[in-house]
Amino acid sequence: MHVIAIHTISDPQAFWGAAQAAMDQMPEGTTLHSAIPSQDGSRTVCVWESDSVETVRNLVEDTVGQVSTNEYFPVDDEHAIGLPGAVSATGITT
Repeated sequence: MHVIAIHTISDPQAFWGAAQAAMDQMPEGTTLHSAIPSQDGSRTVCVWESDSVETVRNLVEDTVGQVSTNEYFPVDDEHAIGLPGAVSATGITT
């Protein structure tokens, strides 16, 4: 399943440092496909693939929860456009 995490970041330097350090410690079956930050680093949207929202929530909160407020939701893969590895509305795998 794909999961979206939306982050409001109070300390961009600490957030991005912790996020980078955690990249080698992902739970098996969990992949961060995209991190799309604002220009000032105070907000970002991340596209995850994992077994559950809870897996992503636990990972993110343990890693950057002290420097960001985070919102999570599961993606409706059937209606999404442009997800990694998903079939788009045109029938093309992205």
